[in-house]
Amino acid sequence: KRLRRAGFNRISLGVQATDDETLRAIGRIHTWQQAQDAVSAARKAGFKNISLDLIYGLPGQTMEQWEKTLSDAVGLLPEHLSCYGLKLEEGTPLYERRAELTLPDEEQQADMYLYAVEFLKQCGYEQYEISNFARPGFVSRHNMKYWTGDEYLGFGPCAASDFAGKRFTIQADLQKYLDGVKTKGVILSECDTIPLRERAGEYLMLRLRTVDGIEEGEYTKSFLLPFEPLQKVLEKLARNDLCIQNGSRWRLTPKGFMLSNQVILTLLEAQQRSKPLAQRR
Repeated sequence: KRLRRAGFNRISLGVQATDDETLRAIGRIHTWQQAQDAVSAARKAGFKNISLDLIYGLPGQTMEQWEKTLSDAVGLLPEHLSCYGLKLEEGTPLYERRAELTLPDEEQQADMYLYAVEFLKQCGYEQYEISNFARPGFVSRHNMKYWTGDEYLGFGPCAASDFAGKRFTIQADLQKYLDGVKTKGVILSECDTIPLRERAGEYLMLRLRTVDGIEEGEYTKSFLLPFEPLQKVLEKLARNDLCIQNGSRWRLTPKGFMLSNQVILTLLEAQQRSKPLAQRR
């Protein structure tokens, strides 16, 4: 209820798996029943927009288990779902135990991902970003601001912003922040003007995470760079079913999403070699 009064109308709950043995294997202290209870409590509290976060590629996880996890999660009727492949990060307990873990290989993880895309589509969840799926009207507006390169402002210590062509961060010290606000003094720890070519690279990296992808006129008008070098790469990728074209707009396929890092790197290399339109003769 306090969250509702504070203006929150969306809640995100991590599920990971729907069998307790797998949850214990990755160090989670909650049970599947507790996850169901949390969703029920959120509904009773008045939340009409619930998102569940799932992880696939877990230790010992089979395709059958992943299928059950997805089915169980959809059974809770969330408005939004995020599905992430497990990545072992250095310094975590799971990473320290990596030698004793039996993890699905890359091909198995790929199968799990592609299954999720198709299954969730059949259940009414449209994919709008590499890892995110939503019922109509429930796309995450917060995350889409980042993926579309829109401006945003953050307030308070450590808050980051991207506004008026500058990217800046407020200093971490609370008292210095308060004093700076009161005296109209300095409150930023860093402030950078982002070069246009760097913005162009961010456009490729972020927009290609989404199903809307990139668009030729949008690109050339915003960054004054030629689209032809990218077009050549995209046409080659399309022949390998990694991307598709719809008019002047290009987007990655589910297969392309799985290889997005390599795809985007290839496009960035082509972009880096291109000359601004004003310099071309």
